Amino acid sequence: MKHILSSPVAKFVAGLAASAASILVPSMNAFAATLPPAPYTVRAGDTVYKLANMANVGMPDFCSVNHLSTSSTISVGERVAMPFLYRVDSGDSLWYIARKYDTTVAATEQLNGLSSNLIHPNQTLLLARGSIGAATWGAAPSPRQLAGAATTTTAAGNSHIAVLNMVATSYDASVASNGPWGAVNYFGQPLQFGDVAVDPSVIPLGTRLFISGYNDPALPKGGFYAIANDVGGAIHGDRIDIFLPTALQADQFGMEHVHVQVVSR
Repeated sequence: MKHILSSPVAKFVAGLAASAASILVPSMNAFAATLPPAPYTVRAGDTVYKLANMANVGMPDFCSVNHLSTSSTISVGERVAMPFLYRVDSGDSLWYIARKYDTTVAATEQLNGLSSNLIHPNQTLLLARGSIGAATWGAAPSPRQLAGAATTTTAAGNSHIAVLNMVATSYDASVASNGPWGAVNYFGQPLQFGDVAVDPSVIPLGTRLFISGYNDPALPKGGFYAIANDVGGAIHGDRIDIFLPTALQADQFGMEHVHVQVVSR
């Protein structure tokens, strides 16, 4: 439970936006019936070019979704996300779209250069379908990565990723969790799944994270991507507070030990 204070004006304006968004209901999209399975397990003979064609997107989009370059090779047995272009329907929200197509709000915002979770009908979004389960996006870190070291080397051996063992609690959009200023994060944007509150002296605000190691069924199996978009009066040191969409989920979460992997700062 974070109990934050930030700009009253930003809180009020973003709170109104969050209230308006909450009345929207999910809708269906005509593209869904024609999509290949995702995440996709690479088979013998598959190439980046072939899979991009299978997904009916250009190679740059396929590579962007899977953090590859156009000259990258892929290995048999590797799991990759399958991107596609989604036309926003009336009533859609980023949270609904992300849950429906096995990706995250944070990943969708990043891929499409969105500065908030507000979308509008007929907008076209690039989705990383299956990214939660794909090795390049959503696979849980290996036991070697979670050995407790502050930094580790990725499987590719060419970058360092900080991994922290932290205590996690949760909060929701209620006044009890957020005080009188409304259900918005530190930057005044409406709270959404993927927002977490951190101690900025430990994890800088704006850092992209991968959180795993928990048991709570309200969270995606295997881990999920999040952004350090919030702070809290009780969140100090090796503590993290995870935003959950409902008060019931937050109440049932309790306290857990989690692995927090720093993806990018």
